[in-house]
Amino acid sequence: LKNSEDILTEGSVENATIWIKSYEKDGKFVFEIRDNGGGIKEDVIDKIFDPYFSTKTKKDGTGLGLYMSKTIIEEHCKGKIEVCNFEGGALFKSKISDLAEFDD
Repeated sequence: LKNSEDILTEGSVENATIWIKSYEKDGKFVFEIRDNGGGIKEDVIDKIFDPYFSTKTKKDGTGLGLYMSKTIIEEHCKGKIEVCNFEGGALFKSKISDLAEFDD
């Protein structure tokens, strides 16, 4: 969400918009964040979840936000996070297991 906000507030996107959608599918909770900020360059999209990888300047980003998000979702919530370019922007989709599994 913060990355979408950052790209959209740079001022070059007309009608800057962030869409947030949540729903349940096949026993999983799904959370989507989509923007119209131009998407992620194809030469870096496979690296954005790597630790310390950032497309921002040193002073604006550490490269840990998406890495930590992936770690939390996949290792601690038994979920999955994925990204793709979609309709002129980026689409992040997170899926986590039924919360009843976490009652222990």
